[in-house]
Amino acid sequence: MDRYIYYRVPADQALALQHGVQGLQQRVFDLCGVPGELKRRPGVQDGCHTWMEVYRGLTPEFEACLRQCEEEAGLAALIRGARHADDFWDSTEWSREA
Repeated sequence: MDRYIYYRVPADQALALQHGVQGLQQRVFDLCGVPGELKRRPGVQDGCHTWMEVYRGLTPEFEACLRQCEEEAGLAALIRGARHADDFWDSTEWSREA
């Protein structure tokens, strides 16, 4: 399963957000072995960029690990509104659905 987390950040905070998330994702990888990617939607809307974190191949300990790393990173102050998370299975995993 993969997780997609998206949120909005003021454009003038882009560099701080990028560095913070890269550190968060390295820590997640070090602690639970799940690699992360960081993406940004092109353009600015209402002074904000939309960012997306992608985590592929979630492990059983990923949820707790991500929560801990999010708190440590302290990025909530940069984010406008909520972080939205969606999980998706790869087509090879569909048979696991109950």
